[in-house]
Amino acid sequence: MTFEVPIAMNPQRRRFLQATSAFACSTFLSGGVGCKPDRPTGISAQKLREPFKIGMCDWDMYATGDPKSLAIAKELGFDGVEVTYDPEGEHSLSRPDNRKLFLEAAEKESIEISSLAMGILNTVPLATAEQAEGWVADCIEAMAEMKVKTVLLPCFFDADIKDNIDNRNKVIERFKRLAPLAEKNNVVLGIESFLSAKEYLDMLEKIGNAAARVYYDATNMFFRENMVFNDYPMYDDLEMLLKEKVICQIHCKENRAQLGQGKIDFPRVRDLLEKYDYQGWLVAETFPWTDLTESGNWKEWLRADAVGLRKMFNDLR
Repeated sequence: MTFEVPIAMNPQRRRFLQATSAFACSTFLSGGVGCKPDRPTGISAQKLREPFKIGMCDWDMYATGDPKSLAIAKELGFDGVEVTYDPEGEHSLSRPDNRKLFLEAAEKESIEISSLAMGILNTVPLATAEQAEGWVADCIEAMAEMKVKTVLLPCFFDADIKDNIDNRNKVIERFKRLAPLAEKNNVVLGIESFLSAKEYLDMLEKIGNAAARVYYDATNMFFRENMVFNDYPMYDDLEMLLKEKVICQIHCKENRAQLGQGKIDFPRVRDLLEKYDYQGWLVAETFPWTDLTESGNWKEWLRADAVGLRKMFNDLR
């Protein structure tokens, strides 16, 4: 089952989409997310485009917010790491000396910091916790100093914005204050949630600043309430968001399966990314299900995911 959601093109929405397109191109030219003009399409585009960069979340390498995650990711064959930003702790990026520590580790390993992530917002929600907005502002400062373009701001559990409309409206108000600061620093705030494409677009329109984007994770909606068996139109949703140029970054994961061996049709995802000239990172968020392996070695699991993503997204067909 597929569907198309009509979206009225009112003047406010037209201005938002124009701003999104302009911001996307400007961030691409400065090394960030977005579009690149005048690229060929079709088979020639596939042959000429640069390979997708493949990243890994630090929490799935048992190194949450720890600079050792960069060496581990390098060992496992990834191009970069999504690093946890915690406002407190031994290696908190709220401290300039720790920012230097992570940058030095990345340089030593010849690996990149693909993005930051504020998992703490799932339990200390941006919508309701007074201190959370200040944390995000501090994270923006860290991103600017470290030259990291994207931060993941999750909205799950206590921070849910799918079913909790009051939370969603409060997050919109917070983003109206935070997005201009992100825009000023040429960074992007990526919202990750259970929202559908239509709900995301409505939310972004209300925020009204292209520094607020969607951090897309196919599995979030694909497996929400067992939707995989209810014909949830995941690929239609993905295409709608890609068409509007509002996706800043993408998580790749499966539910108790190696990437490419589960229910997500990653070659189909790749085709959509190429169709709309997506230029961002693909970040594996893949808990190592060691009980499914013969050796029980979590590094073998993650190494196989790195190989699998490269094969599915970067090998020429």
